[in-house]
Amino acid sequence: MKQLIEFQEFRNSDALTFGLKVVNKIQQNQLKPVRIRVVYENDIIFQYMMDGKKDDKWLNKKQRTVLETKHSSLYVYEHQDEFQLDDSYAICGGGYPLIVNGELKGAFIVSGLRHDEDHQLIVDVLKEMEEER
Repeated sequence: MKQLIEFQEFRNSDALTFGLKVVNKIQQNQLKPVRIRVVYENDIIFQYMMDGKKDDKWLNKKQRTVLETKHSSLYVYEHQDEFQLDDSYAICGGGYPLIVNGELKGAFIVSGLRHDEDHQLIVDVLKEMEEER
């Protein structure tokens, strides 16, 4: 199993950095608009819906999937047979655990691209942030 990207500490400003980096990558690569959310300790500390995006249904589903399974939503997609989930969950990529010192503290969520691209965008941005620390 792949190692999750983990933080030693996490601040609200890190959520802003994450969101801005996602928007920058979308614009640089001329990708479709997305919805972005960062949840930390049960609070939405960052959310942005790019032009043309309106509802947060998929953000809610991906958030629920990550927080209740303690896995990325792509992991749940790849291991569907292990989970008994209903349609209030997202069985697709785009939700990623926010881990601080080995503990699940929240989630990073992106929705709007193909689900595997949503996931990869999160991972790319988190790796970039990790390299900058």
